[in-house]
Amino acid sequence: MVKVRDIMNAEVISVPSSTPIIEVAHQMKIRGTGVIPICDQGKFRGLITERRIVTEIIANAIDPVVESAGSVMNRHQPVITPDEEIMQAAKVMVNNDVQVLAVVQNGELLGLLTLEDLARASLALAASFFQDLDISDNRTHREGEK
Repeated sequence: MVKVRDIMNAEVISVPSSTPIIEVAHQMKIRGTGVIPICDQGKFRGLITERRIVTEIIANAIDPVVESAGSVMNRHQPVITPDEEIMQAAKVMVNNDVQVLAVVQNGELLGLLTLEDLARASLALAASFFQDLDISDNRTHREGEK
């Protein structure tokens, strides 16, 4: 079976939690990514996404030059080990409603695994993932109508 290490992106640049948000946004721009891992002294601490920057910093008119990545990062981001099978990774993504997983071993960030990585590895797996999302979205929509 295909393992996470076989399809993850190991060429990931992280920033320390003390990095100003303005620098994180700049790194996102030049790297063409919407997510940056946060690591301190070699240990994974969390992820910061474009969405978090918009909802936590911009929407609250907080100065991105002063505010640090550590104050905005998602500390409760699910992680996966490189030796897990990709089907397990897909389950973690679905169960936690995320499209990116940090690949971590012994606290150290080894890479990122995205929904796009899974799709490239297995079109059937991607179809299953989207079916689960559709079922979940329909269930949420129906529950909201009650």
